[in-house]
Amino acid sequence: MAGPSKKKIKLSNAVDEDDEKLQSFLQWCVKEDFQVNPKVHVGREGSCAQYGMVAKEELEEGECLFKVDKTAVLSTETTEIAHLLKEGEVSLHSDSGWVPQILALMYEYTNPKSRWRPYLQLVPDFSELDQPMFWTEDEIEKDLCNTGIPEAVKSDLTKMKLEYTSLALPFIKKHSHIFSEEVHSFALYKRMVAFIMAYSFFEPVSDEDGQGDEGGKSSLPLMVPMADILNHIAKNNAHLEWDKDCLRMVTTRPVAAGEEVFNTFGELANWQLLHMYGFAEVWPENIYDTVDIPMQVLFDEAKLAVDPGAVQLLEEKWLFLEDQGVVSKTGSFIAGMEGILTDEEVYESLKVLGMTEGEFREHQEKEGWSDCDSEEEDERSLSYEKLSDLPQAWRSLLAAAARCCMGKYRNSLQETEQLLTKEKGGNMTRRQQWSLLVCHGQQKLLHRIISSCLSAAS
Repeated sequence: MAGPSKKKIKLSNAVDEDDEKLQSFLQWCVKEDFQVNPKVHVGREGSCAQYGMVAKEELEEGECLFKVDKTAVLSTETTEIAHLLKEGEVSLHSDSGWVPQILALMYEYTNPKSRWRPYLQLVPDFSELDQPMFWTEDEIEKDLCNTGIPEAVKSDLTKMKLEYTSLALPFIKKHSHIFSEEVHSFALYKRMVAFIMAYSFFEPVSDEDGQGDEGGKSSLPLMVPMADILNHIAKNNAHLEWDKDCLRMVTTRPVAAGEEVFNTFGELANWQLLHMYGFAEVWPENIYDTVDIPMQVLFDEAKLAVDPGAVQLLEEKWLFLEDQGVVSKTGSFIAGMEGILTDEEVYESLKVLGMTEGEFREHQEKEGWSDCDSEEEDERSLSYEKLSDLPQAWRSLLAAAARCCMGKYRNSLQETEQLLTKEKGGNMTRRQQWSLLVCHGQQKLLHRIISSCLSAAS
């Protein structure tokens, strides 16, 4: 296995020579003692976005692409105003934990003498950041209805405004010798949030015993130069590894010469990618795509399917499921590319709703969920192939809920696919294209649920 180059690279071997910002950034990387593998090229050529990293030669699995010392990472500890942020730590505390990092970025971005200026000049102009938080209300409500994004954007903007006015602004006023209310406005604060959402990294948290918590995240996002140049796809071929004093981007499989090197931003559905990063993947490339079915929809469809005299018993069953923590008024069932992800909740809900009154009373006495054997655990695993094994009444109810959700999108699945076909001719705006990709993936998953439920096991 080849290791990273220990020799300072020649700029012409690694970047587009006519890109002054890129040249300046890599000069800065040399100054900061970055170690970049000479077998990769950083630039526009071969990249799916503005910038990216492409293999010039074949890369082996496990090969280091570059190494960054933690001292070069832009964080609340490395920024020039670290001491001020430390002094104001208590007053800047928030649920998100992002306020100190946002203030650090606002300061460094507007400081012409910032140590990170070559890095901050390289990232796309902040006016080009295009997450849905910058879209019009009409675009969000019409193009992204039923995707989960409108609710997420509304929540983000509310929290963002509150954090700026109650935490960031008092800090800015207190330190008027380095901050300005006019320059460091809410508009800039919002852009910095978008920048962090799209470009930051989180260091895995270790537990008290020193064992890494692979799914954990640190309280603050970190800006990692060079790492954020790599673009994302779900089927990535590289990932970031964290050591005590440095970070390494390492290949996860062999990469052919001429192939773009992709990092992963995590196991994110298309709606999450668009919400946080401003793009989405084409179906079925995002292997982590999901769709939500609100739990309330399942209950509403169940009521429509029974006689009026049975509604009271049905409501009692639903209240029982709520008390057991199986369902909630604002909760959702989630389906992924292989099947139902919240399989236990869906299975238990369908099971209880489908019980006769006698079966339900007996189930109540047992206080709901009970330990099940391996055979029942297998039944609860609801892959698309196994949905057809469910009782007919269960399948009909689940299909009805999925069909109800399908009807809430702006376009039908067929219309969405027709529009995506037209997009190949360049008839859509970029925002419309991303919206269609998000809706298309969710509609395809709902269609798989409906089709699987209607296909009875032979």
